Amino acid sequence: MIQRILLLAGIIFGISLTASAQCTPDTSISIPGLYPDTITGLPAGTVGTPYNQVIQVVVFTDTTFNGLPVLITNITITSVSGLPPGITYQCVPSNCVFPGGGNGCILLTGTPTTTGNYPIQVNLDVNGTTFGIPLPSQPAVLNGYSILVNQSTGLTTLSSEPVFKLLPNYPNPANEYTEVSFTTPVGGDFKFSIYNILGREVYAQDVRAKRGLNTNRVNTSEMSAGVYLMLLDNGREVITRKMVVSGK
Repeated sequence: MIQRILLLAGIIFGISLTASAQCTPDTSISIPGLYPDTITGLPAGTVGTPYNQVIQVVVFTDTTFNGLPVLITNITITSVSGLPPGITYQCVPSNCVFPGGGNGCILLTGTPTTTGNYPIQVNLDVNGTTFGIPLPSQPAVLNGYSILVNQSTGLTTLSSEPVFKLLPNYPNPANEYTEVSFTTPVGGDFKFSIYNILGREVYAQDVRAKRGLNTNRVNTSEMSAGVYLMLLDNGREVITRKMVVSGK
């Protein structure tokens, strides 16, 4: 649950080329989330070539936890592990404390030194109140992003193996229903859920998936018109994608 709240809140990681390097929060973005999201992912890097990537963050103002309404005070990045050697992170605000309902950004920068695919793990603390009463800080881990670092030649080997990926739903915008497809390199039990722009879960389904392509039909007839966030959890990673419901 906490991992899903964090993902909706839009917090991840970043890095800096020098101590003075900064990113600029894009206040024109009003829909809570991460930009780019996990399905778009982070661009690949190349050994010996400077890497620079900005992640825009828009934090939710409230959500629910254990059935209680929670007003998000802030979400704080406490550490980031798994970054490629040569890459570090820096936040704006510089203390990596993102207030509820606010905009921020994270800068990933540096020069990669070693090839490989680097899954990144972000450790966070979530702080909030319910009915005006502060809740204990909730530690959590956010996964779902990685950085591929190629050889300096820039040549990579393409693989036909399926990857864990949530595909665009169809139709989108949805009305009475929508088809949701995803791919996975291994079968197993997955959790698929949909959240509205207030961070409230409006749909949940346990999915028994097979290796490769999987497709499920989702009834959207009872959902109000608006923008939603789909989440797919395989127990190790959570990936997201936006969907739109047109309403009746």
